Amino acid sequence: MGLLNDVLAHSDLEPAQLLAYINEYEAVQPYDCMIGTARAVASFFAEDYEAAEKWILSALGKNPTNHMNHFYYALIAKAQGQYLTAAVECWIAGVFAIQFGEPEGWPELNAQLEEMLREILQKLSSEETQRFAVRQNILNSPGSFFPAYRLSNQERWFVYIGEFLYYDSSKKYNDFVCFWGQSHIDVFSHTLRHLLCQSGEYNAYAITPTETWKAARTARFTLKNKDRVLAVAATEPEQSITIWPSTGAPVKFSIAAPHIYHYVNVDEPVSLSSEQDFIVSKPVETKGAPGKRRLVLTIFMDALSQRYLTDTDYACMPHTREFFGKGTIFKNCYATGEWTHPSVASLNTGLYTTHHHVIYRSSAYQYPPQRKTVGEIFSEGGYFTFLASGSVGTSPYMGGLRGFDRAIHKSAIGFPDSHLIADVLDHLDAFPDASKFVALGLCDVHRSMEDTTEQALSVAMPQQTRLGFREAMAKTNHDEKSVWMRYAESHIPKYQAALRNFDRQIKPLYDYITEHYAEDEYLVCLYSDHGTPALNHEEYLLKKMQTNSVLMLRGGGVPAQVSEEYVNHFDYLPILAKLADIPFDFAGHDCVLPRAFGGPGRNFAYTESIYHGQTYKAAVRTEEFECRFETKGFTGNDGLLDLSKGFTMKILSMENGKEIQDRELSEDFEAIVFDHIKENIKY
Repeated sequence: MGLLNDVLAHSDLEPAQLLAYINEYEAVQPYDCMIGTARAVASFFAEDYEAAEKWILSALGKNPTNHMNHFYYALIAKAQGQYLTAAVECWIAGVFAIQFGEPEGWPELNAQLEEMLREILQKLSSEETQRFAVRQNILNSPGSFFPAYRLSNQERWFVYIGEFLYYDSSKKYNDFVCFWGQSHIDVFSHTLRHLLCQSGEYNAYAITPTETWKAARTARFTLKNKDRVLAVAATEPEQSITIWPSTGAPVKFSIAAPHIYHYVNVDEPVSLSSEQDFIVSKPVETKGAPGKRRLVLTIFMDALSQRYLTDTDYACMPHTREFFGKGTIFKNCYATGEWTHPSVASLNTGLYTTHHHVIYRSSAYQYPPQRKTVGEIFSEGGYFTFLASGSVGTSPYMGGLRGFDRAIHKSAIGFPDSHLIADVLDHLDAFPDASKFVALGLCDVHRSMEDTTEQALSVAMPQQTRLGFREAMAKTNHDEKSVWMRYAESHIPKYQAALRNFDRQIKPLYDYITEHYAEDEYLVCLYSDHGTPALNHEEYLLKKMQTNSVLMLRGGGVPAQVSEEYVNHFDYLPILAKLADIPFDFAGHDCVLPRAFGGPGRNFAYTESIYHGQTYKAAVRTEEFECRFETKGFTGNDGLLDLSKGFTMKILSMENGKEIQDRELSEDFEAIVFDHIKENIKY
């Protein structure tokens, strides 16, 4: 933060002088991500709060995990009378500041934050105070713990149900979270929901299924169109709702328990009314949109290694090989990151970690607001969007619901993949002719890696019964995170059993699609966030077994081929957008349309590891070479990379793995890496 410190040290100078100094600095060091922060501070000194807000938002776009950026945004918002924003930014600043330990000068900064909060909270309306309290509770909780959050200043957990998540008054429909009744009678579901909400245990997140719709809260709702489906939820027990059709007598129905969605198929214009407010979803058009596919389906499987599938010729996944064998399989697809949170964020945003900045699991991390997510791309492209997931990477707290009309969340800790597959089949049956985008997130293959402690997850029954007790009970590596697992022979049969189980459970979904859709009516994409390190002996974090991820596609416009082209896994986005007739401009994203689908393709696949307190690592792969880059300094808590101590780099042959000494080649790869990380370096 050299530039910012200079500006703060010379706060006595005229703002014009400070801005001139910043301009001179930028001419020499144009990629320093703190330039926007420095300009925001200089503009703040000049009391030009509009300019200060513009610059601090720019700074947050480049470095959203820097706690000082949020501190300055809080000051600027407070000066503009945006008190709720200021309060939230104060709290985010504190969360980022101490998530990995207290930074230098923390007592003084904390005192400033507390003083500012005391002043701001007195100026909030009652509604704003409530909204801040909810956001504060969420920020106190890991993003992966949705729908649970920890109540502030209490050692007690609550379940987020019966509320809008991140309500925005400028939008007609917001994400309203209900309990997913799973076709049980309301009374049973309500009792179960009550017990979970009152338990006070953080583990409630793992066993609480939720259903969320883009919805509104109202006492009267009018629908002028027909052939629509509405999701409706009561807000009071035994609530009566009346449907007023355009012709004929009204129809009254009662909902026994609140905050459980029910569905109404509206085949003529109607109005709905009740004496109390009820929840009603954005209407779903039951007929397909012109020019759109009936189904676009993405299947995410955590920890599915393409390298292992290739090496074993899909021995454990025959159904998947048969299904996608009629489409495109990319043998050389590489993940953008080495573990779930950053890698899934890339899959959902089409951005590298250096641009989405999700490097940990705190709820303070959010998908960048200035870039469209996959849900938003397909929703704005004319599709009815549905997310069914248990993945921590698609946490609603971190932006996972953006763009999705409907979502079912069932934590992978508490629910097997079979539940989510059944939910998707129900959804396809419920909306057979609608133009649907469905994102299915599965995690059972990753479960096989969670055998490092005595509190290991229970895997599927066949994985326990088909292995001898020595194999089944062997621990891979005690107290070691899965991403750092070393080769373990005992893990291989567990992984194989997990692959067989996934392949068997997903087959009914493959069969349903081929039985109910013509080939040109659907698109199906299977991808993964990373592979599994314990399957071979190589000691390298970004090794192929860990980062050679899956990308397979089938459906209308997908050629039958096994492609050797080098791609990154988020390149599925422009492929699907093109084939689904969505004219989206990906210029602001990092994903690229592969040559196999008529695009420019990429010259290399880039994988990186950004994690606090560890060296930054990158693997750049082409058909001929693999470059391994690593800093000697450690990544800061804000995700900035320390290059002050230099770096190491070596180039290997893809053919034989031997190191290559070539100065010109080294310079080319060095240029690629530095161009990639230039805005993430600590200058």
